[in-house]
Amino acid sequence: MLAARAVEVLAETLGCEPEPVASVDVHHNHVEAETHLGRTLLVHRKGAVGLEAGQRGLIPGSMGTASYVVEGRGEGRSFRSCSHGAGRVLTRSEARARIRPAALEQALRRVVFDRGRVESLVEEAPAAYRDIAEVLEDEEELVTPVLRLTPIAVLKG
Repeated sequence: MLAARAVEVLAETLGCEPEPVASVDVHHNHVEAETHLGRTLLVHRKGAVGLEAGQRGLIPGSMGTASYVVEGRGEGRSFRSCSHGAGRVLTRSEARARIRPAALEQALRRVVFDRGRVESLVEEAPAAYRDIAEVLEDEEELVTPVLRLTPIAVLKG
């Protein structure tokens, strides 16, 4: 419902309607009954997304790096799964200890964000995540990149 309302507000603000195929619904942590290896299995994905061949999904980067709309390749060896995002290389506490607020401000120089919260945002700094290009290379048998999305604003509650 939140996403539907956000689309309504954007459509009103921009004065245009979104294309029906432009919507991507991506679960982050769920269980679903699926058929694999000739059997019905309960597949639990945490930090992973299930994509059939040709189905669109999203692989988020960080709040300062690109994210990608991708199409699944339906790779059976991965249970038709791909990663949900870039993945952390630093824990939240490691990021708070290692990343200076000034470094985060530099990394987000082209992104609108609440500068008054910069100290609390360092745990989500781009340096705390894997390089999204590397993630896509590692998943080239699982997904095909379709569209690169560059962040212009960050809202973290």
